[in-house]
Amino acid sequence: MSTREKATSKKVVTHVAAVAITATNTPAAGVDTLGFDAATFAISVGTVANIANSPQPSWAFHIEESDASTSGFAAIVDSERVITSASQSPVAAPNSSTGVFLTIDAASEDATTYHVGVISPKRYLRVVATAATTPGSTPYSVVAILENASVKPVSN
Repeated sequence: MSTREKATSKKVVTHVAAVAITATNTPAAGVDTLGFDAATFAISVGTVANIANSPQPSWAFHIEESDASTSGFAAIVDSERVITSASQSPVAAPNSSTGVFLTIDAASEDATTYHVGVISPKRYLRVVATAATTPGSTPYSVVAILENASVKPVSN
């Protein structure tokens, strides 16, 4: 595949526009992957307002998939389909029951951008951010980079 073909075989979609949230955020609609069979999600998390509190607050992120844009979503729990890398702590293989692949629960982990690759046969994907122990106002955004089969999703 030429460099030009690689460059045009991707599509960038804003999934969650930069916004401050204080509670669990489940986007109403997923990212439409029609014409693509892999995605990389870039998740940019700002400073967690109450990160120094005790008990320590946190954000947990998981990816869901569905055949419909706004319903029928289920967490992806298969580590063969959520591509992570140990070098990007705290990103990990998804939990086999919850699908959580990223938990921000320390000041050293916020104010960072993480990314994770996803391979899914479903048409719609979404990233859910779940709050625990009142993290307070936390800015974050999610961008999806959709890719064709000849280009593998990346994770650092």
